[in-house]
Amino acid sequence: MPTVRFTESVSKHDLDALFEWAKASYGAESCWKTLYLNGLPLGNLSPEWVNRVKTDWRAGCSEFSDGIFLNADGWSDMGGRLQHLARTWNKAGLLHGWRNECFDLTDGGGNILFSLERAAFRPFGLLSRAVHLNGLTESDGRWHFWIGRRSPHKAVDPDKLDNTAAGGVSSGELPSETVCRESSEEAGLDKTLFPFIRPVSRLHSLRPVNRGVHNEILYVFDAVLPETFRPENQDGEVVCFEKMDIGGLLDAMLSGRMMHDAQLVTLDAFDRYGLIAPNHPLSDWLRGIRN
Repeated sequence: MPTVRFTESVSKHDLDALFEWAKASYGAESCWKTLYLNGLPLGNLSPEWVNRVKTDWRAGCSEFSDGIFLNADGWSDMGGRLQHLARTWNKAGLLHGWRNECFDLTDGGGNILFSLERAAFRPFGLLSRAVHLNGLTESDGRWHFWIGRRSPHKAVDPDKLDNTAAGGVSSGELPSETVCRESSEEAGLDKTLFPFIRPVSRLHSLRPVNRGVHNEILYVFDAVLPETFRPENQDGEVVCFEKMDIGGLLDAMLSGRMMHDAQLVTLDAFDRYGLIAPNHPLSDWLRGIRN
């Protein structure tokens, strides 16, 4: 497998602009309340969802200066009550994007506590998991990234640029399984290309969004793909792919054409491949969110 080496450089001016974007886009906000479930700090609530939880939660609920505490009779009961509350909000038109797909919620040690509809993770600010694949290829002596454009019909970030493949880790799935499934569905990678997929990084993405708090571990994978390979979407979620060099990616990121986490994953790749000066604060910031 060829070694990825970029000969390009990124100007300090562009790195400064990207660092300002990162600081403005990511991190906790002072108005958030920590959500404690059965005594464990597992989520983050924006003010809107604090009020709804306090009004609608039917079991034990208390509020202190450091957060909102919800109690139930064990983890199975907690998961069932949160699922019921999320369904109630969805039927009332307060919670959008219902997928009938569950994510697993884990404790700090990675133990699964319960599964819950994925659309409910952002209102409760619960920690979800997702995979992102950087598909790299060498062409005419230079390295490029395969970048997809999301469908205009996507509920989240329509028409935005994305990594080669990305998606949430469903309940009962391993990230290594998810990345192969998503790569096949979104970019047309077949089983012969799966061995090229390598885990390279994990990032903690924490940021405010319209539906609450996006709190997610991004499992990042790289794949050095043959020059003859052309990504082809299979599930209708991507309208096209473009092979982009560093200059094209910088233009896309600085002009706001990439979705947030795809841009974060791309910056992580820039840092890992030496395109960001190690003494620049953007590099230090990226090291700080690597999990």
